[in-house]
Amino acid sequence: MALKRRSFVRWGSGPLSPGTCNEVTASTMTDEAYRRVNEWRGDMGHRAVTFDSLALVSQMTSVIKCKAAVAWEPKKPLTIEEIEVAPPQAHEVRLKVVATGVCHSDYYILYEGGKEYGFPCVLGHEGAGIVESVGPGVTRFKPGDKVIPLFVSQCAECPLCLSDKTNQCVKNWTVDEKNMKSKSRFTCKGKVIIQFMGTSTFSEYTVVPEEALTKIPDSAPLDKVCLLGCGISTGYGAAINTAKVQPGSTCAVFGLGAVGLAAVMGCQAAGASRIFAVDINKDKSSKAKEFGATDFINPKDYKKPIQEVLMEMTDGGVDFSLECAGNVDVMRSALESTKRAWGVSVIVGWVDVKDVSTKPVDLICGRTWKGSYFGGWKSVQSVPKLVSDYMEKKIKVDEFITHTMPLEKVNEAFELMVTGKSAMHAVSWQRHNWHSKDAKENPSATQTVDSTASKDSLGRHEGDQQWQGMVPDTMTQMSPQVIATGVCHTDLYFLYEGGPKGGFPAVLGHEGAGIVESVGPGVTKFKPGDHVIPLFVSQCGECKFCVNPKTNLCEKSWSDERYDVMSDPITRFSCKGKPILQFMGTSTFSEYTVVQEIAVTKISDAAPLDKVCLLGCGISTGYGAALNTAKVEPGSTCAVFGLGAVGLAAVMGCKVAGASRIIAVDVNKDKFNIAKVFGATEFVNPKDYDKPIQQVLSEMTNGGVDFSFECVGNVQVMRNALESCHKGWGTGIIVGWTDVADVSTRPLQLIAGRTWKGTFFGGWKSVESVPKLVLDYMAKKIKLDEFITHNLTLDKINEAFTLMTAGKRNKKANDIYDGVTVKQITQDLGFDINFYYSGVEAAAATWQRDGSSNKISDGSAEVQRHT
Repeated sequence: MALKRRSFVRWGSGPLSPGTCNEVTASTMTDEAYRRVNEWRGDMGHRAVTFDSLALVSQMTSVIKCKAAVAWEPKKPLTIEEIEVAPPQAHEVRLKVVATGVCHSDYYILYEGGKEYGFPCVLGHEGAGIVESVGPGVTRFKPGDKVIPLFVSQCAECPLCLSDKTNQCVKNWTVDEKNMKSKSRFTCKGKVIIQFMGTSTFSEYTVVPEEALTKIPDSAPLDKVCLLGCGISTGYGAAINTAKVQPGSTCAVFGLGAVGLAAVMGCQAAGASRIFAVDINKDKSSKAKEFGATDFINPKDYKKPIQEVLMEMTDGGVDFSLECAGNVDVMRSALESTKRAWGVSVIVGWVDVKDVSTKPVDLICGRTWKGSYFGGWKSVQSVPKLVSDYMEKKIKVDEFITHTMPLEKVNEAFELMVTGKSAMHAVSWQRHNWHSKDAKENPSATQTVDSTASKDSLGRHEGDQQWQGMVPDTMTQMSPQVIATGVCHTDLYFLYEGGPKGGFPAVLGHEGAGIVESVGPGVTKFKPGDHVIPLFVSQCGECKFCVNPKTNLCEKSWSDERYDVMSDPITRFSCKGKPILQFMGTSTFSEYTVVQEIAVTKISDAAPLDKVCLLGCGISTGYGAALNTAKVEPGSTCAVFGLGAVGLAAVMGCKVAGASRIIAVDVNKDKFNIAKVFGATEFVNPKDYDKPIQQVLSEMTNGGVDFSFECVGNVQVMRNALESCHKGWGTGIIVGWTDVADVSTRPLQLIAGRTWKGTFFGGWKSVESVPKLVLDYMAKKIKLDEFITHNLTLDKINEAFTLMTAGKRNKKANDIYDGVTVKQITQDLGFDINFYYSGVEAAAATWQRDGSSNKISDGSAEVQRHT
């Protein structure tokens, strides 16, 4: 319809005012329109208004009718409709869309994960175009500018924009139903049409907020650079910004759609020496190599899980993996493909209809799980640079394009994408069934296991034990006399919850301290009489792990495949003619033990062994989780879940690191006083609220904590702890141990910017670090005495376990829960009782030997508050 215009007369340099040159029609401009025209005129340098200019001005205040591909409801093809696009309001820009890409996220919303309240809508979010008009208050854009609309805003003013830790913005597009409908500028057939991701580029015209738009050079080809609005930037940035791929590293990219190919390109740009491209479509191989892949793997060519294939091909796993398929099974495979000590896995593909899961040990051993949102780019400031990089041939864009089609064929474009005939697609995966292997049984031990062995492995009096074969009979072993040992929740877990049948009979215990009794012929660092702490984490100082600052693991450590014997592997214990297995290479629930030279450290003779033995596991683990793994920053906000010894040690670590708020979380209100001793500033009892604890913490901290620590060993609490972290930069650390259930969360929790990690012995290089921790204790820099609550003798070891699971302390041994049983508490919280013991209250028994009489001393042992 031709627009009839009112003319304007310019009187000198003053404002425009209505004239009478043409008739007044239904499109007569309002006073607000006059104001906007004069604003626009001022932006144009007070140039004279021509008839053409007036046509543009009139259009600025008019509804535009145009074609768009409308999604009326989920799981139905798009239909081409004529829609009405309203004029831009304050701080909005209306643009003509010249070109748009078709992304798998569009397909996902339409056919897989879209909610009913998100329809009807116009999809599309990879567009480029030309500014048609601007709303009041817009100063950075003018009609004629070439631009790329962005689904990630950058207002440059909010806390998220001002942080260098995230690329998110508080003004981002939201999935809130009310907001989506109120902010839409589209109508069709009398109905409001929702704008998808705030962009809706499957329309000839669209309206976007000015903070979600970026200007690009006039010379940029819009039909190419439109792809930088999502997929290419996302994959490329996932490697560069999120994973931070390092020169010489090994990478694996899962799924070779456009996002995956861009990730390959990013790995190559970052200097990776080996890049595995993984896809079930063999035809992708040549294309992947064009973008920088060095190897191509088709999972269908193997009878074993792809993660096992990659582990074998890379001597233990890749350094970085990027999942670009949007499949939760592939996300797990990608994580498990990384090197256990320092591997980083990034979730790039989008899905939000299923949880992603893994075993906690896959994170505890040293892997990091992250997600990438728009590749980590600060959108408004970064996209123009990417456009320039493309124009300077530093990155590829043309090579991603396989088809050029008109808007009317958008459904055909979807079909091409999902059938793999277009670069812009994501592969659907079927992951192999994954099962953890049972730990290997020692050949010499399996012949002696019987039905009563596990029951007889603990709690005997000295006269009943009849230990034999305690001589350090190889070159690098030594035998310390155990003076004191702690009882850790890991001992309880192995005995009652997660220990494999092949691990019995055994002597448990791994938090000990003692005096060297004898050494093997090749031992040079130790001599009889030295005070030592045996270590379940060895440090040979020579393997690829020990020489790498990224991990505290050691290739010669006790492991899940030989947890029950010495590393050679032959046990040094026997009883009544039967081999007795050694737990975690230490077995401190014995008066004497034999350990590897690389799994023991010498400490000061002045150190009290009945105190510093606790540094052999729990205290070091919790304390180091805050200092080494999380790297808590001064002024940050932390939450510690579970206030057993490990949790209290984590609180202590947060305080030492300078956290300004430390929120202690436990179901036992009596824990707050002891938590304050270690540095907690606040206490939260989940039972006091009728909402999830993560929601409580988010409300308390204006969006979430910076760091969270799960010190319970419960997979549900692990999830709660992660989801209590601030989106954009929060880090959740798994400290508590369990391996009988998977931990899970929504992929979006990681894609939104959170990081999930685990800690193994607090990240300490064991042999070199524990003596320093002992000195810190002696210098009163860290607490130890405050963890100890009970004194028991070795013959009461089972009583120590009971104290630990019941949560009894020396000052208040009864009625801790005012008649509420542990089972009731765990049901109230939705926790599994098998995993929650440590979060209720933990204790660890230590026993001491009377050196003069060679007998167990009454009351000379201790029980600590320990998980």
